[in-house]
This record gives sequence, C-alpha cells and structure tokens, in this order.
Amino acid sequence: MKKRILLILTLMIFKTTYGQGLDGKWILKEVGYKEFKKNPGLQILNFENNKVGLFTELRLTKPQLDLKVKDNSLVLENGEKYGNLKLLNENFLRILVDGTFNDDKVIMEMDFVRILPTNTDLSREEIKSLSFEFQEKGKSKTKIAFNRELWDKKRLEEFEIKEGSKWVLEKLDETYLITIFNRGRKGVTLPISEVNEQFLKFYCVPNETGEVIATRTE
Repeated sequence: MKKRILLILTLMIFKTTYGQGLDGKWILKEVGYKEFKKNPGLQILNFENNKVGLFTELRLTKPQLDLKVKDNSLVLENGEKYGNLKLLNENFLRILVDGTFNDDKVIMEMDFVRILPTNTDLSREEIKSLSFEFQEKGKSKTKIAFNRELWDKKRLEEFEIKEGSKWVLEKLDETYLITIFNRGRKGVTLPISEVNEQFLKFYCVPNETGEVIATRTE
C-alpha cells in the first residue's frame, strides 16, 4: 500500500514538473556537446498545456515545429521523439537530442532559459534614449546604444562596409529584449531582466553568472 501511495505521489510531482511547470516561453541560450556550445540564433519554445511551438522569430506567428510533451520527452506530431526534457531548475531547461560531433553520434544539449517580464518603470522610448556600457573579464568595454550605428565612419570605411554593429531594442509580451546585429547580419537575442536610469541587466549569456550588468553612461 505504501509503495502504491509513493508511486502516485511521484507521478503527481512528475506531471506538475513537466506539465504546468513548463508553461510559458523559453529562449535558447546555447546548444552543443559538453563544453563545445554556441548560440546559433533566436529560438523560442512556447509551452501551453503540454503543446509546444518552436519559433525562430519574436512575433511567434508560425512555429517551425509543433511538438507535444509526453512523459519527460518532446515528441513530433507523428509521434517520433524529438528529445528528452531535463528541468534543471524552474528557469533553466535542457533538451537532450541525438546529434553528431566530429562524426561521432552523441547526445547534444539544448539549453533554454525561461523568459520573464522585465523589471522597469521606463517606457520603451525612455529605454531607447539611454546609453550603457559594460566590460567582461579580459575584454574591452562594449557600448549599448539602441537602434543606432555604433561604429564610427572611419572604422566603417576602414573595413569597407556600410553597417558595423547595432543593438536593437525589441519586446515580447512584458519582456524587453536586445537583438545584436553585426555587419548587417542578425546575431543573438538577449532578454533584459531589469533596466532603469542607472543600469541595464540582461541574461542568457555564456559566462559564469549567465548575465551582464551594464552601467549608465552620459
């Protein structure tokens, strides 16, 4: 009798973890094998009552894949397994999928971070008007100024290009995000957790803390 009660409780916890606990939107941080991981571009998983859409654009108009949660796995519409789910904590999800690395068959890790509302009292226009900068260990300072070219004319002419670097402010529901363009090509998209007139904090970055704090510049 005790074993049966324990089994029922385990199934109830499991259902909560991989059902209701996943509802919401998750953004891909990186994918790869062991320490060889990178961000290939915007990918968002939207979980709703065990139904999942994989999107590659912020409008979330048409999913690239329609998936379902079954037990601890994601499955395609035809029933084929897409990957295994591993909820590392309430805001960090890992999907384990079959892949290849150096021609060897391996289990690839797709790491997703839950998208949460941005903590701010500022309007979109107010945020766009502010400038910030940050410096990661061993690197030069990086400037954040939204929706404007960050390379000066001399540098653009030196590299013989029309576009250098641009940080674009975007929004999904109640979350502000940064999309980085390099030489006219769209790169990574990073959610902003908090922004005010003193600092800007964004996450889903591949460093020790998973986030960056940029301070206001005049």
